[in-house]
Amino acid sequence: MPDEKVFNLCSARRTLLLGAGALGIAVLTGCGGDEPAPGAGGAPGGSAAPSAPATTGGNPFDDTGSGGGGGPQVPSDALVAADEVPVGGGLVVKDTVLVLQPTKGTFKAYDAVCPHQGAVVDPPYDGNPIIMCPRHNSKFKVADGSRVEGPAPRGLKGIKVAVRSGYVVRA
Repeated sequence: MPDEKVFNLCSARRTLLLGAGALGIAVLTGCGGDEPAPGAGGAPGGSAAPSAPATTGGNPFDDTGSGGGGGPQVPSDALVAADEVPVGGGLVVKDTVLVLQPTKGTFKAYDAVCPHQGAVVDPPYDGNPIIMCPRHNSKFKVADGSRVEGPAPRGLKGIKVAVRSGYVVRA
């Protein structure tokens, strides 16, 4: 009788393992990379190049006029879309320009590189009147970029900006 229990236990374990293996194969088959159908540029040894040239996808900063949407032309000197800059805050664009919107419709810009050791400053948020450097805590005024305190030897360099066609641009 004990041999029958061992046999049933082994049989049940074998059934469980075979079922798990079959499930694993089904999952792998379903997740495998689908190969393109022959004639679609995906035949073995053939080219997988697309049959039509790729487009730019409507990049808003692509000023070649091929944006595809027929929307407004993005100015060549655009820094950021005006509606992307939070009111009472700002953001760093193009890695080195801090664009601010202290009040609705008013835009300012500064060189985002701290004059102390070259760290990129943090944009203010929620109406904070101070721009902070995260490296050594130099503080600058949103109003004019002047130094408030910290090891920075001077304030942030201002960049003249204007709004044109819904974009903040260098003036």
